[in-house]
Amino acid sequence: MRQILVHLPSKGLFVLALLAALGTFGYEVVRRRRDPQRSLSSNPLFFLVGAWFLMWKFGGAAVPTAEIFGKPWAPVPIFAYGVMLGSALVVGWFLAMRLAKQDGIRQEDAAQIYMLTAVWSIVGARVLYVLANFGEFADNPFGVFLVWKGGLVAYGGMIGGFLASWYQCRKRGIPLLQWADASAPSVVLGTGITRFGCLLYGCDYGRVARDLPWAITFPQNSPAWDDHIRNLGLAHEAARSFPVHPTQLYEAAVGFALFVLLMFLRRLRRFSGQVFLGWVIGYGILRPVIEVYRDDKQRGNVGPLSTSQFIGLVATALGIGLLVALWRRYRRDPDSLRHWEASAGRATKGNS
Repeated sequence: MRQILVHLPSKGLFVLALLAALGTFGYEVVRRRRDPQRSLSSNPLFFLVGAWFLMWKFGGAAVPTAEIFGKPWAPVPIFAYGVMLGSALVVGWFLAMRLAKQDGIRQEDAAQIYMLTAVWSIVGARVLYVLANFGEFADNPFGVFLVWKGGLVAYGGMIGGFLASWYQCRKRGIPLLQWADASAPSVVLGTGITRFGCLLYGCDYGRVARDLPWAITFPQNSPAWDDHIRNLGLAHEAARSFPVHPTQLYEAAVGFALFVLLMFLRRLRRFSGQVFLGWVIGYGILRPVIEVYRDDKQRGNVGPLSTSQFIGLVATALGIGLLVALWRRYRRDPDSLRHWEASAGRATKGNS
């Protein structure tokens, strides 16, 4: 377990964020001059807000002064979970752009939808975690925003991302199922990558499994070690926790396996939505099973079920119902649900 990978100089990052804000703003202005119909993106603003946050959080002031820049700033800890989450978003970006292009979605539209969906996925994942563990933030409300330390519920992110995608697709006149089939593989691949961040951080640990050959232990002061001290009689001087199920690796394996399955489905699909529903149903079945082996206390519950088990079962039922409905519609009118072909056809006519 290694929660913090490295510390970076916050002043240097502040300067880089400012330069990035200026650079992206200049780039947007040049693009706007070439095409007056093109709207300016919010990327420069994101970098500017990031620079201000660094100054406030690590420099100790919200307003820039000579005194602030004359004293040392606290270094920025780079958390393992944040690195894996960022890696998942970057890898997901390239994959989603590639698949969106194959399915006839304009790259500019796909880029905007992906960025906003990613933001609202993180928001949704954090909101569901906070709701399930509200008492954890009673003494430190600011802790709600420390997402790079972990504390995200996958299903919250999926719900937040889905709602953001629905709104953005409707705004741009893109069939939701067309975008869903292009983005679903990046979601499950990102899920697999992010779970390694959970492993490094020590969260989402499994039940005690002393005789399991592949069981793992966590060091002192980890969530599992602390839980075993308080509730399972582990000696205070113990260097590591009891052996537990490596549930983070189970969930990573599910993410990678579903990614392979969805990429295979893309080759065989008959109508839009099959790939997306392969993810909804597959994850909805497998995630509740993994929950049986988890032992962390921050998952929330709905009756006898954990929050994710409840959402997974509901999502599976809804996914099966939608799959049946789409199949029936496809049987009646096949062309109405093959959105990737229709988009490719429109693109060909536009280039002729």
